[in-house]
Amino acid sequence: MMKPKFLYIDDEDDASVAAVRDGFNDENLIEVSVEQPQDFKAQIKDLIVKLNDYDGLILDFRLNQNMKLDVAYNAPAIAQELRMSVAEPEINAKSIPIILCSTDERMRATYDADMTSHDLFDYKFLKGDEPDWGRFSRKLNSLADGYNWLNSENRSFEDVIRRNDINNLDPRISERFKDPDEKKISYDFANFIIKNLFNHPGAMIKERVLAARLGVDIEESGKDWLILLEKLDECKYKGLFSDGWNRWWMDKINGLFKDISKGKRLSNTNAEQRVAILSETYELKNLKAAEPIKYCTSKSFWTICEETKRPLDPLEGFKVFETVELKSWQEPKYLSFYAIAEVGIKKKGLREQFGEKERIQYMKENLKK
Repeated sequence: MMKPKFLYIDDEDDASVAAVRDGFNDENLIEVSVEQPQDFKAQIKDLIVKLNDYDGLILDFRLNQNMKLDVAYNAPAIAQELRMSVAEPEINAKSIPIILCSTDERMRATYDADMTSHDLFDYKFLKGDEPDWGRFSRKLNSLADGYNWLNSENRSFEDVIRRNDINNLDPRISERFKDPDEKKISYDFANFIIKNLFNHPGAMIKERVLAARLGVDIEESGKDWLILLEKLDECKYKGLFSDGWNRWWMDKINGLFKDISKGKRLSNTNAEQRVAILSETYELKNLKAAEPIKYCTSKSFWTICEETKRPLDPLEGFKVFETVELKSWQEPKYLSFYAIAEVGIKKKGLREQFGEKERIQYMKENLKK
């Protein structure tokens, strides 16, 4: 099978651009070629034709920093024009994944503050000191394959998530895809899956949240955690982009636990009870229950601290500030007091909601007594 081909547009022509190209190409999962930007109209016209031979597009956020080039636009302007051209039948542009990359400083200064441009991109990564090219490559490979699959024929929402029992899910999740007279383009499905299902706990959860809800300490459990994941394969998401993002269906996890525990609800048990049931059912003697984070006491874990990635009871956590309002089926993300007061928040853009500040200050003052 041929590797997906990505076109990478960057206004610079230096070692940082070569590092991105070579970082991806060395992983051998996708093939990246580089071009410098043209003036806006010529660039759009060129891309609409050229992208028929590519499976994805990578854009540097700031394309107007090279004074030798007559360029006066940035990546969101190109992305918006390309997204619009796909929706216009007379143009017949190819729907592809669009990836954003930049330095942290540039991203924080402009992109993070411009909420209107966030939905234009399927994925973003930073040109950091030690980029995880393997992880980035797997995601871009998955995006390319997924878009090509979507483009090949009309797909239903059931096709996309590979579930025929969508009545078991919150009906509001699928409602926008139920109108047979409203044509959906590939981007509609891709954007919805990534931004609304992958990026927030709710109908689906990621591995660290799964471990928290099962009460398991991943590191202390070693190979038994990997064995448990194999046992939970029937609960794993197998739909669009599942080879790039590992997610599990929460309704299936709840159902499985109820079956193996003889009717107990997962949310009504603590970590030790959950691990005891899992250990006995699957004969996993080295499966270890997670312990509370410092300053916490509850073992009724249901989420994680976004800074430490450790299991957390939401009642002992502080809600994370969100730049967009959560959908009805999405759950908040949390920070622990330990992360806020002692470790410090190192993850860029992560902070508590304004309404949590009073409670945080109260806890800090109590520590001094």
